[in-house]
Amino acid sequence: MSALTEELDLTLYGCPMHYIKAREAIKNIALEQDIKLLVNTGNAVTEMLNSLRQDGQHCEITTEDVLTRTILVRRKR
Repeated sequence: MSALTEELDLTLYGCPMHYIKAREAIKNIALEQDIKLLVNTGNAVTEMLNSLRQDGQHCEITTEDVLTRTILVRRKR
């Protein structure tokens, strides 16, 4: 199992900046390492999941709060 490297708060960013910030952070971790992304509830979650999966990353929602979701991403590419 991989070590968690960091948590990135993307709640201050709108589309597409939240995805751009996430993509850059993922590039800075090693293959098979994890990063947690905090994203606003709503379309941002769906957009983020779809984009990251299209990039070949493994991702899943790990926590769901009223205003935010935490997405755990494991770098695969």
